[in-house]
Amino acid sequence: MPELTTHRQYPTTNRAVARARSDSIAFLASCGIDPAHEFASELVLVISELMTNAVTHARVPGTSGRQVGMSIEKADDVYRVEVRDAQGDDMPCLRERGLHDTRGRGLVLVEALADSWGVKPEAVGKTVWVEKRFGR
Repeated sequence: MPELTTHRQYPTTNRAVARARSDSIAFLASCGIDPAHEFASELVLVISELMTNAVTHARVPGTSGRQVGMSIEKADDVYRVEVRDAQGDDMPCLRERGLHDTRGRGLVLVEALADSWGVKPEAVGKTVWVEKRFGR
């Protein structure tokens, strides 16, 4: 059972990424983690990548009002982040990238910095989750 939880909804705009970073830093600070700590920096980078993917790839042309949900739960020393969007047609996965590719490396960072991660299809859309243990 989570000890602490935060949940936020963001519009599918690029500004949402910066807001999610700020909200994440505030949540980690409320858990007693200094924003300058390596753990906080890494988790916020992972959140930034997940949110960037959600607002970039889950945007549905010609619609408005779509939102991205982000939650962070702390249970003991494990932090679980979930980012949920309304686009379920294209599930994210690690892909081979060429040396000169300028995009598509976000999940490589997630894979390197998180202890575990995955994607769960929803009735509408999907949830991408990560878990990272503090003190590892």
